Amino acid sequence: MRARWVRIVACGVAGVLVPALSACSSAEPADSSVTITVADLPPTTQAKSRQQFLDQVAAFERDNPKIKIKPTDSQWEAKTFAARLAGGQLETVFIVPLTEPPGLIKRRQVADITDETRSLPHADKFEERALKPGTGTDGRIYGLPTSEWALGLIYNRQLFTKAGLDPDKPPKTWDEVRVAAKAIFAKTGIPGYAQPTTNNTGGWTLTAMTYTHGGRAEKEVDGKQVAAFNDGPARRTLEWLKATRWEDNSIGRQHLRNGADVLKDFSAGRIGMTIATPSTYGDHITKYNGDPAMFGVTALPSGGTSATLLGGKMAVVSPKASTAERAAAVKWIDFRYLRPKYDAAAAEERAKANAADDIPVGVPAVPFYQPDVVDPVLKVEHRHANVPLNNFKSYTTGVASQDFVAEPPIAGQDIYAALDVAVQAVLTRKDADPAAELRNAEEKVVPILERAQR
Repeated sequence: MRARWVRIVACGVAGVLVPALSACSSAEPADSSVTITVADLPPTTQAKSRQQFLDQVAAFERDNPKIKIKPTDSQWEAKTFAARLAGGQLETVFIVPLTEPPGLIKRRQVADITDETRSLPHADKFEERALKPGTGTDGRIYGLPTSEWALGLIYNRQLFTKAGLDPDKPPKTWDEVRVAAKAIFAKTGIPGYAQPTTNNTGGWTLTAMTYTHGGRAEKEVDGKQVAAFNDGPARRTLEWLKATRWEDNSIGRQHLRNGADVLKDFSAGRIGMTIATPSTYGDHITKYNGDPAMFGVTALPSGGTSATLLGGKMAVVSPKASTAERAAAVKWIDFRYLRPKYDAAAAEERAKANAADDIPVGVPAVPFYQPDVVDPVLKVEHRHANVPLNNFKSYTTGVASQDFVAEPPIAGQDIYAALDVAVQAVLTRKDADPAAELRNAEEKVVPILERAQR
């Protein structure tokens, strides 16, 4: 898909905003100093990453002597975020998952940073799909990406070879996944595919698969989000899972596992394929001692629609921030999170440091910018890559043309929990009815969504 810059509306043209959110309030003296708080400092248990963050704070302050940064190790937590927000305890810059910006924007709980964003390098070259989660319905910008990923299909290249499949031509559709799973099981006796089902990972992956069939987990009706998964796309996904289990017998008999359990078995060579992100390569080699050569990843297969689930995090700014604080906040977001995505020198410096610390370098991620900005960055990163780049080629090619669909914006985890049960049912009970299981899940979710939007 050809990327386009999201329309940025000048002050006075966009709709009326409350003063706390306006990016157009009176400016403070240009020579005044400002102090801002920023979240996301890694914990003391991650000593190298924490020191790297603090080193960047020091470098930023040297480059911007009138800005003082006070970092905190606060992380987003679903159970405490709302209370901290209501109590005014959040940092000037805080990091939230992509499920949060739509609601925060709608409730006017984050600052409009459109004008500050316009002054950033390559502001007209943002990749629309990456910027969209932080863009309001008014076309203005309320959040900037810090990390984004798109779900794909990881597969065991060695099992593909043993099954007579070409590891450089992984499946592009769910029908092809089913064929490959049967071949792997027939030739090796190893389950060709695995689906996580517990700890909300069943509903999460079912949602992603539903996107590939053109469906959604939620939709907006009369200004509110309502359940939308009790329809054809989700049903077809459950029917596919049921068929691979009971007709093909190609996905094994152990079906009460979460994503980490499945990845552990994948790294041990006990699974042929599963849904995951390219970043799981890190755990594959460091946590589970997997063979780098066996790890392959491709774009999420199509069920008729070329789409995948987009996840990750965004940096947003407190609505209480003054004009000077807002400007300083966006400068920090750019320095810390965006610059390595467009500045080849900064990208190379970080790649060298990560390679020296045995952190994977070269694993693909969702680009924040258009190709003419991204390509020079990728070139220097690949120069210091310590991963098998060829094994990621199919993913990079496939994801470039996919639609990115965000996670459900309201009560997403509750939806995933309800759908866990549906996935478990079709994989553990031969007589389970996909349509009935979706109706049951909807009955659980409807009151939760209503309560969340009162």
